[in-house]
Amino acid sequence: MKNSPRYLFIVNPAAGRGRTKRLLPYIEFLIKELDIPHDIRLTSAPGEATDIAKKGIAEGFEFIVAVGGDGTTHEVVNGIIDSSATLGVISTGGGNDFPKAANIPLDVPRAVETLKKGRIRKLDIGLFAEQYFVNGLGIGLDGEVSHRYKRMKYLRGELGYLWGAINAALGFRGFETEVITQEWSYSGRVLLVGASNGPFQGGNFKLAPQARVDDGLLDIHIVQEMSRIKRLINMPKVRHGKHLHLKGVHIRQSTWIEIRTKENLPAHMDGEPFYLQPGKHRIEVLPGKLRVIAS
Repeated sequence: MKNSPRYLFIVNPAAGRGRTKRLLPYIEFLIKELDIPHDIRLTSAPGEATDIAKKGIAEGFEFIVAVGGDGTTHEVVNGIIDSSATLGVISTGGGNDFPKAANIPLDVPRAVETLKKGRIRKLDIGLFAEQYFVNGLGIGLDGEVSHRYKRMKYLRGELGYLWGAINAALGFRGFETEVITQEWSYSGRVLLVGASNGPFQGGNFKLAPQARVDDGLLDIHIVQEMSRIKRLINMPKVRHGKHLHLKGVHIRQSTWIEIRTKENLPAHMDGEPFYLQPGKHRIEVLPGKLRVIAS
């Protein structure tokens, strides 16, 4: 519609353990201070941001802004893909891994300012089982961390992910898998396997330090099974991206990956937990598919 506001803000008030809800009046003030023509709509259930985004596209909004964490951004992206709309992000969630990769400020005032004064970039996205992801997909140990984090009542953000990682490292059992890429394959018992679009996962774990959101590639990461004590010793190295030299760590770049599994496994997509069914699964990158406003 010709007279509709150009910016639609889709707000997940539950993101960041309620932090987003508390910040919303301040965010509205900043939006009005910059004279950004807008409408604000709140989600009330998982998956709703996708439907709101689709309706926003139909109503003619040019910028669709996700206000929340990576999960909120994930839902919004799945609503605007294949449209001419541009994604904006105001990070108020727990992990906020995608904004760090996309050069979107984590500071709320700067993020709002970027919506009006930033530049539009075309970034890659991943595709798995008819769902798009912006930052990464993980199976195994990091999936278990996401499930544990989701169940936490009090801890949030980096501390919550760290606590979940320590507990998962002590209790998670490795699994058999087969991985095939364009130029490489692996078969054996692993702790985790996945595909990264950006370098960070789980709040501040630099799992794929060389990953870039605009290089047309996914960084495939595999960590082989290891003892519990080695898991704990190596965890700080993973946080700082210093784990690439470790025995049993494999990182490869590819435009696609096929993963074969034999059991139900904890997994996550952009930090949102789910369970992966046994079978063959394909993940691929779609280069430059997403328009994003960044600094």
